[in-house]
Amino acid sequence: MFRNFIKLGGCLGLLSSSNLLCNQIKDKNQDDQLPHFHFLNDHDLQKLQKKHSNLSIIDRSYTEHILSVIRDVQTDLVDFRKNADRLIRILIEQAISQIEKKKHVKQSPLGYYDAHELKFEDEEICFVSILRSGNAFLIEALKIMTGASIGQILIQRNEETSQPSYFFQKLPKNIKDQQVILVDPMLATGGSASMALKILKNHGVKEENITFLTLVSCEQGLSKLFSEYPKIKIITAQVDPILLKDINFLAPGVGDFGDRYFGTVKKNQVKQ
Repeated sequence: MFRNFIKLGGCLGLLSSSNLLCNQIKDKNQDDQLPHFHFLNDHDLQKLQKKHSNLSIIDRSYTEHILSVIRDVQTDLVDFRKNADRLIRILIEQAISQIEKKKHVKQSPLGYYDAHELKFEDEEICFVSILRSGNAFLIEALKIMTGASIGQILIQRNEETSQPSYFFQKLPKNIKDQQVILVDPMLATGGSASMALKILKNHGVKEENITFLTLVSCEQGLSKLFSEYPKIKIITAQVDPILLKDINFLAPGVGDFGDRYFGTVKKNQVKQ
């Protein structure tokens, strides 16, 4: 599948604002037809975070091994799902760390201490999944916040036009009063996430109460969302250097996350 993506992509679109390079480095262990992608360096990532003050990128020391495993075309379903869940939990914990805290005095077995706990109860938190891939976040989300509510929005991308199409939503009636964590593993063009954010705003959710979690993103998608919804927060594990123009897939990416996580990918689509 990935080889076909590269061929369909044709000329790779470079991110002009970051001066990124995609070099085709060849050695005896590499397929001569496949490019070698290079990630953004620390300087590039810092520039991106200065440009978008509400963007958080997880420290690579926590994520580089996990991402290396789930990107690997040879990773099977069990290891893919296990490592994706690990990364999802890191993102969720980061999102929780950014929610407002309340300070009060509590007692430990040895004395009193200043406690800093979430201002909001679990019931005041809502995880909203962009179907289908966003559902991968829900297992870890409910382990961490067992009382949180769940909303779902079904948006599918037209494979020919790459434009998002809305089909379905089910959201809590009081979602406008909740802290919303919107989840989708990949942020490419930003079309689906933008549509989901519009739906949330139409239900009265304030931008400043929305945090968007995505495992892998790119500069185009980030810029689109922040230009349309400047007060939201976005947390991502990594920013990929390339968005393949013709098929709107991230590169190096992970392929089709939903298929690989839910086990609906055919073997000959993964191992070529």
